[in-house]
Amino acid sequence: MLFFVEMELLVPPDYDPELRKELVTGERKRAAEITATGFWKYQWVVPGQRARINICSADDAAKVHETYASLPAFKFTDLTVSPLIECPVGEPIAMSK
Repeated sequence: MLFFVEMELLVPPDYDPELRKELVTGERKRAAEITATGFWKYQWVVPGQRARINICSADDAAKVHETYASLPAFKFTDLTVSPLIECPVGEPIAMSK
């Protein structure tokens, strides 16, 4: 299943510089591991912000949460996750009343 994820990193500006360095190193390492699994299908950087838009592939929302929670900077991350379903171009969208 695919998920649309809006992610913004909100590390406090007064965060200890040494801890920030460790956080960045750990974040890059874990992100590389996640990337190698194929979890992130597409990724865009939002210019001028510490934000990304991702399309992720996972069995369910719990796996998406588990994966993002494994990132060292998760506690400083604002996430919005939406499941996606395929809608072929030109096909009507079923709407509930």
